[in-house]
Amino acid sequence: MGGSHFFNEHPTTMTEQKRQISNKFLATVLVGIATALFGTLAVLFYLGLFTRVDVERVQAPSYRIAYLPHVGPYNQIEPTIKRVAQSLEKAGLVAKTAFALLLDDNGQVKPENRRSKTGYLLSDRAVVPTDLQEGLIQPREVLRVRFSGGTLMGSYKAYQAMKEWASVRGYQLLLPALEIYPPGDPKEYQLGIRKKS
Repeated sequence: MGGSHFFNEHPTTMTEQKRQISNKFLATVLVGIATALFGTLAVLFYLGLFTRVDVERVQAPSYRIAYLPHVGPYNQIEPTIKRVAQSLEKAGLVAKTAFALLLDDNGQVKPENRRSKTGYLLSDRAVVPTDLQEGLIQPREVLRVRFSGGTLMGSYKAYQAMKEWASVRGYQLLLPALEIYPPGDPKEYQLGIRKKS
C-alpha cells in the first residue's frame, strides 16, 4: 500500500514542478518583453517621435557665425562642429550655440556632395580665430520649428511640417536651411519662404 501511494503521488509532484518551472520561465519572458517594450518607448519619447511640432512664420534676426565648410552627408557634420569648438576655445571664446547652414536640397544633391557651413553663433564683439571663417546670415522671413528631442528626428519632423505648411498656403521654401543647436533643448530649424506667384 505504501509503495503504491508513493508511485501515485510522485508523477503529480513532477508535473507540478514542471508546471511551476514553465510558469516562472513564462513570467521571466513576459517581464523581459515588457522591459524591452517600455525601454524602446522611452527611447522613442526621448528622441521626440511623439513630439508635436508647430510651424511659425517669423522674421529671423541676423546671425554672426564662425564656421568651417563641410562637404558630405548632413548627418556627419558633428566632427566639423567639434573642430570649430576646439579652435574657439583655444582663442578663449565660449563655444555655446552650434549651428549648421545647409546649402543643398536633399532631394537633388547626393549625400557625398552636399555642402554646409557648420560651427557656432558668435557675439558681435568676438574676434574669430584665423583658422576659421566668419560670416553673417542676413535677416529674413522664415518658417521656424522648435523641437525637443534628437536632431535626426527633429530634422525629419521639422522639414516635413514646413513643407506641408508651405504647400497649403502657396509658399515656396528657400535654401539655405538653418539649424541651431543650443546646449539644451529646443533645437531650432529655419527655412526661408517666398509667396508663389
